[in-house]
Amino acid sequence: MKKNKASIDKRILSVTIILILIGLIMIASSSWPYANKLGKNSYEFFEKQFKFSLLGFVIIFVVSKIDYRIYKKYAGVLFILTIILSIIVLIVGDEKTYSAKRWLNLGFTTIMPSDFLKIGTVFIISKYIASNYKQIKSFKYGFIPMIIFGGISGGLVFLQPDLSTTLVILGTVVAMFVIAGINLRYFATAVFGVGGITVFAILKPNSAYSRMSRVEAWLDPMKDFTNKGWQLAQSLFAVSYGGFFGTGIGRSRHKFSYLSEAHNDFIFAIICEELGFIGAILIILLYVYLIYVGISISFKLEDVFAKFLVIGIMLLIGLQAFTNISVALGLIPPTGLTLPFISYGGSSLIVYMVLIGIILNISKNVQRR
Repeated sequence: MKKNKASIDKRILSVTIILILIGLIMIASSSWPYANKLGKNSYEFFEKQFKFSLLGFVIIFVVSKIDYRIYKKYAGVLFILTIILSIIVLIVGDEKTYSAKRWLNLGFTTIMPSDFLKIGTVFIISKYIASNYKQIKSFKYGFIPMIIFGGISGGLVFLQPDLSTTLVILGTVVAMFVIAGINLRYFATAVFGVGGITVFAILKPNSAYSRMSRVEAWLDPMKDFTNKGWQLAQSLFAVSYGGFFGTGIGRSRHKFSYLSEAHNDFIFAIICEELGFIGAILIILLYVYLIYVGISISFKLEDVFAKFLVIGIMLLIGLQAFTNISVALGLIPPTGLTLPFISYGGSSLIVYMVLIGIILNISKNVQRR
């Protein structure tokens, strides 16, 4: 066994750069009608995302130089800080849509504490699994901690309310424990539990907004085309209109007030419209390759903390990308999740670039078989 002195994994960095560049191009293409509607500079959203991207690359460089072991040492502190941030947003957060408190206004920008809670959760679970790896199959050291971590992180986000992010966090928590070797009976229990929470959240009366209406719109978007089904129907129109080769960059019709989140939640629909089936498949393959490389790195690691840190990060990226793409294609009910590295959103982009920086450091500093 020898110390790996190799440089950072250039595959991870290359795919990240490509995804971010695609995101900048598509934000520039899809956001200007909405910016004009708001009376802003046509490239307001592009310019902001470009600045966040530059900041993000600086952060990647800095984080890639920080020994990943420091996150194990301070995982508990970092987790508590992200919990505090998530509690603060419940008290003083901005209510942007549907009375949902998900954003903290810092004056110069807004952030979503749930983005940072994802990092804190992966840190603390990776540390816990590393410390209790040989006992993880037991009820006491496997199932109970999984429920506690999932309940704390998922519960705080659920209260905002943000069901889609809650499910991404819960899915990541459960998957990390399953990969660690938790008894499959406990896994089945967790799956039923998450399913029950989802059904309860959808049917729960007097919620900030009707999640059931989203399910109804998903089942038949044309039934209430001008109201509940409008966004999903327009997304499906955009996807189908792109055909095989797409209409060309900048030539989307549906960004003109048809899709209200054309540069954000539904940017993949615009990608399908402008870049066609070929462009959409390319995006999907880039995510698949990124996750494949990340998981391949994790399989070679002897440090259990590093292994599960990489696995947790890849799960976050994969689950969020899968959910966003599935929504745009009408495979699951509409949610409010961004497409990692591509959708407009400063805090989301910075968080995922931090995570990439961590993986880059792990890829060059850990001991391998």
